[in-house]
Amino acid sequence: MPDLATGAKTLTDSLEILVRLASATVSRLTGERIECAVILNRVKRVSATAGTDSQTARFARLEREVGEGPLSEALTGSGTVAMNRVAADFRWARYRPHLQDAGIDSVLGLRLSLGEGTEAALAFFATGAQAFPPHVVAAARSFADVASRGLRLVLELHAASARATDLQSALESRTSIDIACGVIMAQNRCSYNDAITIIATASSHRNIKLRTVAEGILASLPGGTPRTHFEH
Repeated sequence: MPDLATGAKTLTDSLEILVRLASATVSRLTGERIECAVILNRVKRVSATAGTDSQTARFARLEREVGEGPLSEALTGSGTVAMNRVAADFRWARYRPHLQDAGIDSVLGLRLSLGEGTEAALAFFATGAQAFPPHVVAAARSFADVASRGLRLVLELHAASARATDLQSALESRTSIDIACGVIMAQNRCSYNDAITIIATASSHRNIKLRTVAEGILASLPGGTPRTHFEH
């Protein structure tokens, strides 16, 4: 399984590692330089794309604009699509001229198998005709199957990291509010419920978050905002 996580700080980094590995793998199979692009679609998220060079990255973005191409067809069709003579093929009328202008004559699209609500595909580009015969397609398909597992793992790692960040933010927010309530209770000799009501009222009137009100209260203390263990 390809390692898409080591050295990757963001999901985009992982996608760039993926296309480089895919390009190198298929280039060895064909004996010529093969460029690669990837698209990742997730529910309620902006589509992410990457390419081995600026041109292939542009091809991936172009598909989102024109609604057709190897990535789109791989995602909506059988999962595998090949065009081995771009100049003689009549598919993708809006997309194909861009391939011809770039001197691309062979294209291969492969869907990656991910979880529900997430889809991705790889596209390979070659300047020579007939670059993707059946044995190359089969080998590239095998790579895509293995890469799918690597990408699923990366997505799980990023999701876990996001949950941890959200949890820390929630804990920090709760701590700030609780400390601010303590300050109000001491100053006004009131209960915790009265203190939280004061903060909530200020939040509503000023149309800002509870945490922002609380942090403002803490910042006004003589010694400034108290440090919490989250900041250590």
